[in-house]
Amino acid sequence: MEELIPEIQRIAKRISEIEDKRKRLAEFLKSVNPRVKLKEKSGEDPLEDIKILAVDGGISKKPVHGFDLVLARAAGVMFHYKNGKVDSVKHFPSRFPVPKPFALEALSDLDYAYSTSIIRQSLEVERARECLKAAEPDIILMDGSIVPHYADRPSKSSQTYQDYKKLLGGWQGLYTECMEKGILLAGVIEDSRGVSFCEHVKSEILSCIKHNLIPELEKILDRTRDTNLLYWVLDRGERTRVSPYSGSPGEHLVLREFPRGLAENIFSFHLKTAKWDRPVRVDFLGKENLEKISSVLLAVSGQHSGYGIPVPLIEADNSAKMSEDEMENFYSHILSHTGELSSIMRLRRDSRPF
Repeated sequence: MEELIPEIQRIAKRISEIEDKRKRLAEFLKSVNPRVKLKEKSGEDPLEDIKILAVDGGISKKPVHGFDLVLARAAGVMFHYKNGKVDSVKHFPSRFPVPKPFALEALSDLDYAYSTSIIRQSLEVERARECLKAAEPDIILMDGSIVPHYADRPSKSSQTYQDYKKLLGGWQGLYTECMEKGILLAGVIEDSRGVSFCEHVKSEILSCIKHNLIPELEKILDRTRDTNLLYWVLDRGERTRVSPYSGSPGEHLVLREFPRGLAENIFSFHLKTAKWDRPVRVDFLGKENLEKISSVLLAVSGQHSGYGIPVPLIEADNSAKMSEDEMENFYSHILSHTGELSSIMRLRRDSRPF
């Protein structure tokens, strides 16, 4: 490693220089930045009496010679807040739900990636709909977006396309049920890699300003993700203005497969919930729900100044995540019923004798 120290120092210096430029760009933008300071009405507590359902999924994968083994589960956790404090916590269907096993056969690497993502999302949507009927929450928080990512959309010739269509039907069913019952729905993206805010800055802010630094600032924006810039732009409790759900052109391919009334009712914003953590991106249903959703998210996040994920979603993640031991136990049980068949032999890279 010592031989790499000069290169490491060079890379570290470059990262520091670029980050400093982003920080100075943020300072430049603050006077014209479309940010909003969250303000609650006098005497109004977003956690006075509210039921928050958080849903997350976990998945574990093990490729063997002739199959791809998959274990997946989704967990729902209901936090009932009263007078600003947690009154009760309930897990659905249990603290650690029994995972669902899958054996995927003869899929291409691309279809395998599609299939595992579809499996996880489908279980999460199914769990959210089950909990919605059983528990009647006031707000549902999903881990990740409430719109499937365009990269998870298989072609119509793919073996996984019909499963993808069923996933879209599940999302549409969840949207409809939430709207009918007056339940708020939001997805929290903890590690967003989007650039829509940076594109907005270039097209709608910098384009209106005459300044000799604009070309350099645009170059910085071309190499910057939204949360990287917004870390410096926003203070805790501040959010960007709401905008229609957007991103790269590919994401609109997904929205075009939704009924028009639903697709036009999905919006996004960024919210900084902790002083020393990056803002989270929030996708949500119904523009009229913006203030309620943002105030609730701020109230249940940022208890740690360096980690701004909502507490209910942290607990849902703890319930849903899969361990390596669970997959190994699953694989051992398969072996006990089949014997050492060629199709379930470990890959060579996992069974080297030396």
